[in-house]
Amino acid sequence: MQQQENDELSRAKIEATQQRRRADALEEELRLAKQQYVLVQTQLEQEEECITNKLIKRLDELKKEKAQLVCEVEQEEELVSATLRTRLQTANHEHEAVIHKLQVQLDQLRSERNKLHAEKIELENQLEAEQEFIMNKLQKQLEKLGAEKKGLQRETSELQLQIKTLAQCVERLNLEKVKLEQELEVEEEKITNRLQRQVESLVGTLRGVESALAGRGLSLKDLGLSSPLGGWGDAYVSTPRRSP
Repeated sequence: MQQQENDELSRAKIEATQQRRRADALEEELRLAKQQYVLVQTQLEQEEECITNKLIKRLDELKKEKAQLVCEVEQEEELVSATLRTRLQTANHEHEAVIHKLQVQLDQLRSERNKLHAEKIELENQLEAEQEFIMNKLQKQLEKLGAEKKGLQRETSELQLQIKTLAQCVERLNLEKVKLEQELEVEEEKITNRLQRQVESLVGTLRGVESALAGRGLSLKDLGLSSPLGGWGDAYVSTPRRSP
């Protein structure tokens, strides 16, 4: 009887030792999983910060370029308007038509600028929502991992799946960033070409006025005026332009 009790006590001790070892192994696996999660979260935050900084830098540069372009357009419009008002009083109808056309085109440029600004805000909001969604999802997974020791293997598999998903999200964000930069460059080139065509149209109109006067045997000098173009119009017309 005593021997049987001793055997049962020995088996209980052995089983208790095995249970402690198993618990220690589970604790070590949980600690390693937490370390892996912290490392992944740190890398993700660094990548997101890098992407955000690049986007902000590119958007700031685009905003400065757009502001400079609008300023140049406004200065060009003011210069042309002042020149036409003071030197082409005999061609009021043509002058008003040119000014109206420039105003319409300027309104179109401003509309396009506002559209780009709205797209920028929308992209920033999407990025912020995506970051918040990822952080909330990771937080819920961490709480679940801490509460369920017995399901450590299953939780580890889910965490690996989430890491893969996050990597895909980061790759997708990189692709969207590249696509946005390409679209912005194309839009910028279209606006530049459109402005050059506007200037060429204005130069052609002014030359048409001079041709009309020449057809009547007159010139701007006969009217006591000098050509507002000089060599300026030739420079614009001879400049090659890339097709949008």
